[in-house]
Amino acid sequence: MAKDKLMLPFEVTYSEKPTTRSKTLKRLAVIVKPENVDEIVSSLRGLSLEATIYDVKGAGKDKERVASGRGSGTVELAYTTRKVVATVVNSDDVEQVVSRMKKALAGEKAVVMISAVDDLVML
Repeated sequence: MAKDKLMLPFEVTYSEKPTTRSKTLKRLAVIVKPENVDEIVSSLRGLSLEATIYDVKGAGKDKERVASGRGSGTVELAYTTRKVVATVVNSDDVEQVVSRMKKALAGEKAVVMISAVDDLVML
């Protein structure tokens, strides 16, 4: 991981062609409630990582209720609002990053999707 400045690991060494080093990178995408985004981002900053945040909607067990009209009623939405916080780390650092995020959430629910990065190429 980059220790000097706040940057993603792949911003340090872009390549013109696929490389063997980039094959050891993993993309972490964490699905969290909007109120928990700050904790996740803070935990990543503590490891000198940046993140990209996406607004997403999901359909699951949880239901979101919103006020309708002039506040006299509520409506149950067919989806819930969530955020995806994504970053890229070295394979060796995945466990450390996930445990740091888990600690930052302090018992709140979240899902971490870990996927291999085939390559990162500068265009």
